[in-house]
Amino acid sequence: MTRAGVLVLQLLTAQAPAPEAPPPERPAAEPARPDKLPDDPDALYKLGTAFLAQNQPRRAVAPFTKLVGLTPDGVPARVALARALRLSGDAERSRAVLDSAIATFPEEATLRAERGLLARLLDEKDVAIAQYAVATELSPKDAELRFNLGESLESAGRTDDAIEAYREALKLDGALNVARINLGKALADKGLTGEAKEVLREALRQKATDAEAHYNLGTLLMRDNDLAGAVAEYQAALAADPKHARAHNNLGVVLDEQGNHRKATESFSRAIALDPKYAEAHFNLGLAYFQLGENARATKAFEKALLLEPRRSSGPYTQLGQLYLAQGKKTQAVEAFKKAIEKSTEDGKKTPEAYQGLARSYLSLGKVDDAVATLKTAVDAFPNEAGAHSAYGDALKAKGDLDGAIAQYEAGVKLSPTPENRLALAEAYSRKHVAAKARPLYEALLAEDPNQRAAKLGLADLLLAMGDYNAVETLLKVKDGEEPDTAALSRLGILHSRRQRPDLALPELEAVVAKDPAQLEARAELGFLYFRGGDEQKAVRVLSDVLAVEPRNALGLLYLGHALYRQGKAKDAEKSFRGAVQVDPGLGEAHFALGQLLEATGKTDEARKEYEATLLIQANHADAKLALKKLGAATPP
Repeated sequence: MTRAGVLVLQLLTAQAPAPEAPPPERPAAEPARPDKLPDDPDALYKLGTAFLAQNQPRRAVAPFTKLVGLTPDGVPARVALARALRLSGDAERSRAVLDSAIATFPEEATLRAERGLLARLLDEKDVAIAQYAVATELSPKDAELRFNLGESLESAGRTDDAIEAYREALKLDGALNVARINLGKALADKGLTGEAKEVLREALRQKATDAEAHYNLGTLLMRDNDLAGAVAEYQAALAADPKHARAHNNLGVVLDEQGNHRKATESFSRAIALDPKYAEAHFNLGLAYFQLGENARATKAFEKALLLEPRRSSGPYTQLGQLYLAQGKKTQAVEAFKKAIEKSTEDGKKTPEAYQGLARSYLSLGKVDDAVATLKTAVDAFPNEAGAHSAYGDALKAKGDLDGAIAQYEAGVKLSPTPENRLALAEAYSRKHVAAKARPLYEALLAEDPNQRAAKLGLADLLLAMGDYNAVETLLKVKDGEEPDTAALSRLGILHSRRQRPDLALPELEAVVAKDPAQLEARAELGFLYFRGGDEQKAVRVLSDVLAVEPRNALGLLYLGHALYRQGKAKDAEKSFRGAVQVDPGLGEAHFALGQLLEATGKTDEARKEYEATLLIQANHADAKLALKKLGAATPP
C-alpha cells in the first residue's frame, strides 16, 4: 500500500542558550528564610549563583531578591533574579522584574538579552526580536547576541533577516559553530541547498565531531535522495552523540526508504527510548510496522503518536483509520477518518484520502447514504481530483445509482484516463448492461495490455451476460503451459453451467470453490447446479452462505429465490427475487423470475411489468416474449 503520510525530517536548530522550559530541580530543602540570609552582597550573589549551578533555581530566588533590595543600582542582581525566576517556572514575576529593570536601565544589554530569552520561552516572537535588536545595538561586538537575534528572526519566519544575523555573528566570531549550523539550515529553508551543504561542511571542518552539523547535512542529503550519503552523516552524528534521538529517527527514515523496514523499526525504537515523548518517532515506527504488515504494532504506535500530539496534522489519523479498517474495527475507523478531516480543515491541508477512507468505513458498516454524502463533499472540495470522483462513483454504485456512478467515473476518466479509472467506468457500464459502451472500453484496455486480468475478467462477465458464450470461451482459453487462475476457472464453470453442461460445470466449480472460497459468483452458480440437480437443501445452504458473506450478491439472491420457491416458500422467494432486482436492476433473469412468481400468484399487472423490464434489458429473451404473449400484451419495441 502506498503511504498516505509523510516521514518528517527535522532540521534541529542549535541554540545557545536555548529558551527551554526549566529542567526539574534536584530535591532540596525549603528556601532559606530571609532573616537567615547573610547581609553581605557578595555572599548573597555567591549563594544564589551556587544554587543555580546546583539546578536549584527556587532556592536562588530568595538571596537574589534580598540582593536586589541591598543594591538598587545593581543590574547583575536583577538579571540573576529574573533568571532564577524563569528557571523556577515563574515567568510572570521574571517578566515584571525585567520590564521594571529595563525601564530604569534602558541601556543595559544584559537585561535586554535576558528579556529576549524570556520572550522566546513565552512565544512572544516580536518582543524577542525587539529586545535582541536593541541588545545588539548596545553591544555590537557580541556574536552570541547576533546569533540569538538570528534564531528569533528565524522563529518568526523572517529567514532572510535571520541569514544576515547569522552571517554577522560569524564575522564577529568565526568559531561560533552553532551559528554556522543554523546558517546552513536557514539557507536550506530558502532552497539554497548547495550553499547550505558547503556551510555545514565548513562547520565540520571546524569541528569534525559536531553531531548537529552531521545531522543537518544528512537531512539535506536525504532531501536530494542521496540515501547512502545521508546514512553516513546520521551514523557520524550518532558516533559523536549516541543519544541524538533525532539522528536515530532520521536514520530510520532512510532505512525505511531503502525498504529495510525491520532495521528502521530498531532506529525508531532507539529514538523513542531516548525521548519517550517523541511523537514523530512513534508515528514513523507505526509506518514501518505498517509496511511490515504488523498492524497491531502499527496501530499502537500511531495511537501513541496521537496521544502525545493530539493536535498534529491529519496524516496520522488517516493512517490509523486505514489500519482500523484493515483490522475490521469499523467504528473506530470512522472516528479516525472524521478526525483526519477535522484536522485537515484546521490546518488548511485537505486531501481526498481521509474522505475516501471515511466513505469506505461507512460502506463496510452498510451506511451507504453516509458514504455517498461524504464523497459528495469530497468531490465538491476536490473537483479536479480524479480519485474523489472515482470513489464517489463507487459509493453511488453501491447504492444502486448506476447513472450517477457512470457520470462520476466519466468525470474521473476525463481528469485522469488511467487504466484503473477506465476499468471502473467499463464495469459500471457492464453492470448497467450497456454493452455498446462497456465492451469497447474493455477491449481497448486489453489491446494496451493483453495481460490486464481485471479487464479480461470484466469482459468475460459482460459476454456471459450477453449470452455470447463462444466469445467467453475464446477469451478465457488457457494457453499451453499456462496455469489458469481461479477467477478464470470460475467463469468457465459458469459458462458450462449456462450451456447446460453440469457434467463439466460441477467439478470445475467445486474445485474453484474449494481452492478459493472468495469466488462468490462461482459459489452461487454451484448452488444453482445443486438446485437443478434436485438437492434443494444443499442448494439453499450454499446460497445462504454466499449471502452471509455478501448480502448484496444479485446472483445469489436470484438463485436462492428459485430454491425457496420450489420449497413452497413463495413469500421468501419473492423477497429474494426483489432483492436481486434492487441490487442489480440490469439483471434480466431476476426480472423474469419475479414476473413468473407474480403471475403464478395472480398479480398479472405486476408480472407484465417485470416481463417488459426483462425485454428492455435482453431484447431476445424468448421466454419473456412468450410470457407477455400469453398475457395478451405486446412486447416492447
